Amino acid sequence: MRTEDYFDKYLKLMSGKDPRFSSLINQLVEYRALNKDQEINNRLLQDLVFKYAELEKRLKKLNQELIRKQDRIEQDLIAAGEIQKSLLPKNINCKDILDVAWKFRPCEKIGGDLFNIIQLNDEHWAFYIIDVAGHGVSAAMVAVTVFQYLRPQGGNLVMRPSESLKTQKIQRPARVLEFLDREYTFERFDNFFTMNYVVLNTKTGRLAASSAGHPPPIILRKDGTLELLKKGGRPIGTIDIRLSDDEPIVFEEEHAQIYPDDKLLFYTDGVYEYQNEQGDFYGNERFYKKLKELKDLPVSNLIDTLFKTLLDFGNNIEPQDDISLLGVELK
Repeated sequence: MRTEDYFDKYLKLMSGKDPRFSSLINQLVEYRALNKDQEINNRLLQDLVFKYAELEKRLKKLNQELIRKQDRIEQDLIAAGEIQKSLLPKNINCKDILDVAWKFRPCEKIGGDLFNIIQLNDEHWAFYIIDVAGHGVSAAMVAVTVFQYLRPQGGNLVMRPSESLKTQKIQRPARVLEFLDREYTFERFDNFFTMNYVVLNTKTGRLAASSAGHPPPIILRKDGTLELLKKGGRPIGTIDIRLSDDEPIVFEEEHAQIYPDDKLLFYTDGVYEYQNEQGDFYGNERFYKKLKELKDLPVSNLIDTLFKTLLDFGNNIEPQDDISLLGVELK
């Protein structure tokens, strides 16, 4: 017989027989009620423990799956970063006429900075640097599409890409930026980028330059004088957000002369916006001063030293923006 059945049996025997049993009966009833509540609480607690254990098991499984997916994403980002780095200048066949040096440090695994050097014909070389707004995957994807767009075979840098380098006619820098501004609308890519584009005649030292909202290229003269090539226009991709639909796409262009021992420098705003642990910016003034101090170094040493000085300023903390430096010296 169950405990509850015994309990009910004795309650019936004692009820109504002796008033002295009333108090005892009340205590027994209260005990039974408390016992019932305790049993209910125990069952609820047991159910909660089982459910918690099951949820903990599921959470652990989901966490392990999340870690595996995060590892795959991390590996994919590392691979994407290596692919992006493979697009940077290398094995350039210009050692007899140009010295070229560069440094690149993205603030994430991949970044929105990109630069390149392209031979257009026997006399002319093109240099460009871009900085896509934002960081990470979306910025890198836009940068890679621009790299593809600016391949000589695409016909956007030269007028007749099928012809040989000897007879090739080149597009003016301002014209190239106009092409890009029409192609890379904000509505289409949900992004914009700044850019320098320079064409250099390596035989005469004459260059033509145009910028799209990007920090101006710098000519570092042999005597330490700095000349900034400021002419250009708005960032690429802002055609959709201009005040007037009738406002023409105009990029100004300027020309300059460089000589042996002069350096032509390209960079992104991650250089002068690099911060140290106290929140101080490297800044343009410090940047320009350091360039003047390094004027006598070959361009490769200049870029290496400048990059080291920059990171020393910030105690090598991770930058909040991509850092790119490109230097060119005419032999």
